[in-house]
Amino acid sequence: MNPPIEQLQAEWRILNERYFGGLLPAISIAWSRRLTSSVGMFVSRGGPRPRPFDESTPNRTKREIRLSEPLMRRLTERTPYAEQELLNTLAHEMIHQWQFDILKRKPNHGPDFVRKMTDMNRSGLVAIAIYHSLHKEVLALAQFAWRCTDCGRIYRRQRKTIQPRRHLCGTCRGALQELPMVHRGAVAAPLATSITSPPSAPLPPEAGQLSLGWGMSFSALFSGR
Repeated sequence: MNPPIEQLQAEWRILNERYFGGLLPAISIAWSRRLTSSVGMFVSRGGPRPRPFDESTPNRTKREIRLSEPLMRRLTERTPYAEQELLNTLAHEMIHQWQFDILKRKPNHGPDFVRKMTDMNRSGLVAIAIYHSLHKEVLALAQFAWRCTDCGRIYRRQRKTIQPRRHLCGTCRGALQELPMVHRGAVAAPLATSITSPPSAPLPPEAGQLSLGWGMSFSALFSGR
């Protein structure tokens, strides 16, 4: 069972004080059932907010940290270190919040992120990385698939992000054909992550975020046990 939001907010406050000097403004944290291609996501509507920040004022920019309920549930079944990995995920998304709220920049994985991540990892209490390694878990949640009519490569996605009229195979530039819906848990074919679009057509969105590492419980991490 995933931790309640109240516990996540408590962990957010601990991380905020320890690594950000308490400067991050309050933010909503939510479990998402639809987020299945990444473990966590920092969401904002609009550009970085001007300071000073006041939660009581209208016209606020919507900001939220979303955590994948399906992926964390599967992770809990697979490893005893799920709590530590959840902490790493939360810390990762808080760096994006720091970029947005404090640096007034669009969240990214550039030099600012890497420097902050490296500094936080030195404490030994978090193990933040940039990309996740939960490929089996992501595949297990895939519901849609397309096959290249030329080379046979199969692409699997959680949502219908590939449009055969606009996208081509990333291997041979062949046409893509949608297959019957994939049952969850079917992972027989390897995941294809790169497809090619004809000129002027955008690639379908790909999500990738953080990789997760080793484990201790939240209480043990910050109580010294």
